[in-house]
Amino acid sequence: MSPTDINDITTQRMIEACRSRKAKPDIDSVALALLDARFRAFEITMRIDAVIAGVRAVRSTVALPVLDVA
Repeated sequence: MSPTDINDITTQRMIEACRSRKAKPDIDSVALALLDARFRAFEITMRIDAVIAGVRAVRSTVALPVLDVA
């Protein structure tokens, strides 16, 4: 498992737990949401980067400017 693997079933459950608790994509908010969801500390430590990335992916939107090239 790579540190940013979000396809792991446990990581997906952690991301869903953070979404349901409306965690912000920062380490404190995500860690508290995961502790509240009763994940164990070693699971949180192993997957914190992937969970933050998963939470950030849900909350971020990208607006790309369209350049007219003539």
